Amino acid sequence: MGTNKRILISGYYGFDNSGDDAILKAIVKDIKKKDNSIGITVLSNNPIFTEKVYGIKAVNRFKMKKVIKAIKECDLFISGGGSLLQDITSTRSLLYYLTLMKLANKLKKPIMIYANGIGPINKKTNRILTKRTLKKVDLITLRDEDSKVFLEELGVQNNNIFVTADPVFTLEPSEDIVIDKILNKEGVPQEKPLVGVSVRNWMDEDNLISNVAKAIDYVIQQYRVNVILIPMHYPEDLSISNSILENVTNQKNCYIISNKYNVEDIMGVIRKLEMIVAMRLHSLIYAATQNVPMVGIVYDPKIEGFLKSIDMGHMCPVEDLKYTQLISNIDYVWENRKDLKEGLKLLDIKMRNEALKNVNMALDLLKG
Repeated sequence: MGTNKRILISGYYGFDNSGDDAILKAIVKDIKKKDNSIGITVLSNNPIFTEKVYGIKAVNRFKMKKVIKAIKECDLFISGGGSLLQDITSTRSLLYYLTLMKLANKLKKPIMIYANGIGPINKKTNRILTKRTLKKVDLITLRDEDSKVFLEELGVQNNNIFVTADPVFTLEPSEDIVIDKILNKEGVPQEKPLVGVSVRNWMDEDNLISNVAKAIDYVIQQYRVNVILIPMHYPEDLSISNSILENVTNQKNCYIISNKYNVEDIMGVIRKLEMIVAMRLHSLIYAATQNVPMVGIVYDPKIEGFLKSIDMGHMCPVEDLKYTQLISNIDYVWENRKDLKEGLKLLDIKMRNEALKNVNMALDLLKG
């Protein structure tokens, strides 16, 4: 393809979020595996860290002069992946990503939305701006069918919309010897089966903390296991994990992964689990890639959409979370975990192949 081709990637990078870091790692790995001559630049909140970890160029996402220069110099602009286009978090975030696409379009750069989960977008003005912007995008790949339905409801007229899979399905976990050292460092014994819990802060936090803590006590006593609390975003997930642990009665069988580890390490920790109860999307995706059965706590439509897409409909809403409903789902997944694990093995092969379609389409677009 030649050594002068350069891709610019925009996303929620450099914020200590394991899920978004995993997406970037997968995209960079997949592109470099196909063509190592391609130059990659990333817009990041922490450019120095991003350059060091991923071995690519990085630009501060808030230095607009440098951002515009990077867009001018690229041959393909990628907006990916994750849930970038939604206004649940904030309108400012949505407008940031739409503005970058508009700039790339104005500078006549090919634009790809790379395996995004799109929506919800509730404000009327935001919906109009999104519809107008996405109409001019060259290629849109989506990680789930719900996002495609959302774009249809939004009235986005674009013939190049495809459902693929999250890029993270192409990643591999760290080896067992590395994970054993991590668990030893964190003081987690392995003589009993392990159950994971990965929770983020949300509205009605007291109810969430109380019921998850009670569920952990139930799991420890009923299944004779140890439980690991696994933060995915620092420091807020670590904070709520500590709050949950403080409310657990049987604390000698409950542990926290308190240090930060890379994506492959967290995937490796999750691979050790019999099952996981999780809120963040990528804790569930990590589990799916490692064939670990799961119970979802739904705070966003993307969680429900993903769980349905992999035939793991064992979930309960975070709003007014009910202990009895949570335990009912946990009991079902625990009792059927062997069958569920086999289903996930077959699914992983399919999702990995779908995820690789993203990079193939990106490089076709780069070739022009």
